[in-house]
Amino acid sequence: MERKRKPTFLYRLVISTVRAFFRIFYRHKVYGLEHVVKGPAILAANHTSFLDPPIVSISVFDEVFFLARKSLFKSKFFGRFILALNARPVSGEAGDVRVFREIDALLKEGGKVILFPEGTRSNTGELGKMKGGISFLVMYAGCVVIPTYIHGTYEIWGRERSFPKLSGRTACVFGSALHWDKFASLEKKEAQRQFAEALRTSILELKSWYDNGAQGTPP
Repeated sequence: MERKRKPTFLYRLVISTVRAFFRIFYRHKVYGLEHVVKGPAILAANHTSFLDPPIVSISVFDEVFFLARKSLFKSKFFGRFILALNARPVSGEAGDVRVFREIDALLKEGGKVILFPEGTRSNTGELGKMKGGISFLVMYAGCVVIPTYIHGTYEIWGRERSFPKLSGRTACVFGSALHWDKFASLEKKEAQRQFAEALRTSILELKSWYDNGAQGTPP
């Protein structure tokens, strides 16, 4: 399903500006765009930094949406700004049904949504355990999931840093799509467990591919 609504001028302007910024300061590279399917999909990435949502946003040419802490919307100016950039507030509660419904609605409209299956930024830069929410969402929405590996943002602006460095190297690697159909015949809890594990394995394989020289097509 293709999206009928075109991105706003503000969205396109900011994405273009941020893309240029990352190319200049962080020599940003993108791999595996051939894996990014047309139409609705979840871009499921590792999470180590506040830079991760913009990194994924500038790495694809489709309009994307992402979730942001509800507290970030308290400031009228900043809240309206990130809302215009397709951020959607999330309460942080694991059972926030409204968030699931909003993501499902965006997917049904043909949108792409950035999600971080770990649920929070990593303290060490290493990939953590996948939360159960993404498996439930994929089962509920029946959408495609694109495993995504983000490189370099932990070193630039990890949890221990108050401000980002203006040097470094970043990359975004997209992997082969995961489809719920492969797991649908299993018992529900087992299907969700196996899907989460398959997603984690895929992201780790993308990291290994990049670390070993990024030769050929990402797995």
